[in-house]
This record gives sequence, structure tokens and C-alpha cells, in this order.
Amino acid sequence: MSDRPMVGLALGGGFLRGTAHIGVLKVFRRAGIPVDMVAGTSAGSIMAALYASGHSPEEMEKIALGLRHRDLFDYGPTLVNLLLIACDLLGQYTRLPVPGRRPLGLMKGAKLEAMLDRLLGKKRLLSETQIPVGITAVDARDGTLVVFRAGEDRERDTKGFTLVPPQDVYLRNVPLARAIRASIAVPGLFEPVKLEGRLLVDGGLRENVPSYVLRQMGADLVIAVDVGYDGHRAHALDNIVDLLVQSLEIVSSESINLKLERYADLLIRPVIKNMGSWDFGKVKYCIGRGEFAATNALDDIKKRL
Repeated sequence: MSDRPMVGLALGGGFLRGTAHIGVLKVFRRAGIPVDMVAGTSAGSIMAALYASGHSPEEMEKIALGLRHRDLFDYGPTLVNLLLIACDLLGQYTRLPVPGRRPLGLMKGAKLEAMLDRLLGKKRLLSETQIPVGITAVDARDGTLVVFRAGEDRERDTKGFTLVPPQDVYLRNVPLARAIRASIAVPGLFEPVKLEGRLLVDGGLRENVPSYVLRQMGADLVIAVDVGYDGHRAHALDNIVDLLVQSLEIVSSESINLKLERYADLLIRPVIKNMGSWDFGKVKYCIGRGEFAATNALDDIKKRL
């Protein structure tokens, strides 16, 4: 029985910047850094689930490099949703009743969830991964943090602070792809996921880099990878998606930094510049930035093992 610490890896959200996590995992694999459990939010939840399900970093890189807009976006339904939203806004302005469905986001996310089903297995549950995985979402109705994971919760860590606030909710017998779909439901872009009486949206609103979740899962050494807002001026914000994403990340950045300071032992923060939310042409660049940041962190990580 090894006496080394149980290592948990927290992978944060950040749209396509989340592909930098692949570079981190590649470096860890080459250097023999163990990952005993993993947790992810939004884009990080996809990477965490793929890795926990047995995909190698090289396989994940091949998947990421092959991604295109058509693999993720439901173009037809998105246009319908846009029209319905416009009608709804007009109805509220004119105070006229608007019949029919009222969408809660531009995209239904059906294509993305179908892709996840293919990669992970449609019926694969959280309890069926090769290593434990945790995924976060938020109930839009009351702000409750919802954590998807199997196993029991650890009430306190070695520092003595409480880890299981009574207001948090834990869902365990859920298909992995469905949990991810909830975690990536960026408000306004993807429609929320309705599950067990809750209206679930992007976990980044509360737990964008889920180091806290890994403490619950029993990790002794928590390594966090943050690919979100880093305090630097963004490149030209020339579309509504980039503006929305940047705004959400700025709002949540202070809370993220406080939680990382409290729950993470080591922080890896790849420097990713001039990267749009859906800039598929820069995926390889992101992976390289993840490799560079992880390589620079190796000495510190090895000292802790």
C-alpha cells in the first residue's frame, strides 16, 4: 500500500480554453504524476469525464483537434429558439400574450449531448468510471450547488473545516453525459437541464474550478487547473458570446480565487491569449499552453508526492 497522498485534479471551465487541460494531462502521464480522482466544471467536466472513463490524453487530443462548430451546435433549432425569444421579448414589451414554447437559451444542446453519449456511452453512470469523477452544476432557481458524483462524502478534511454544507445537493445515479450537459449549460446560450425538479445551469456560476469537490471526495493533494479569466485585458470582444463569457468570468473570478486559495494545494494557470470562446483553430495552441504550464509546475508537484 503506497503512503503517497491521494491526488485530485480539478479542471476548470473556459469554453475551448478547456482543451488546455489535455496538455496538462499529457505532461502528467509522461512524468508519471498519478491522478487518483478528477473533478470538472463546464468545459472541464468534459475533459474530466473523458479521462476518468479511460480515454488517454492523446485520444482526447485527437477528439479535440477534430471538433467543428457543426459537432456542437443545433443550427436549425437555434434559429427557431432565436425567433421564439424575439417573440417573447416583443410580447413582454407590448404586453401581448405570446403562445407556444418559451426557450430558456439559444441552443438546445442536443447535438453536444449526443456526441458525449457516443464518446462516453449513453448509459454510463457516474459510478462506472475507471477513477472517481465529480461534476458541478447550479440550480438556477435558488443558486444551490449540485454535485454529480458517486460514493460517500467526506465531512471534514485534515485542516478541520466543514466540507459538506447542508445546502449543497449530491446526485449520484445519473448518466455521465447528462451530468456534463447540465454543467455546460451557460445561461442564455444553452437551455438549462431539468433534472429531479431542478433547473440546472453551468456549474461555473458557483464552482468553476472544483477543488472543493475533490476535498469532499477524499483527495489529500488537490491540483487545480484554471483556464478562466486571469485579470488581463481580453482581446477585442466582437461578438455577444465572447462578451457574455467574459462578463460571467469577471463576476465569478474573485470567488474562484478565494476558493482556490482555501481548497487547492497547487494551482496551474496556463497563459492563453487572444482566444475566442469558439476559436477551433487555436485548440492545438491551447493544448500546448497547458503542456507548458504543467511542465513548469512539475518540480512543485513532485515535492508534494
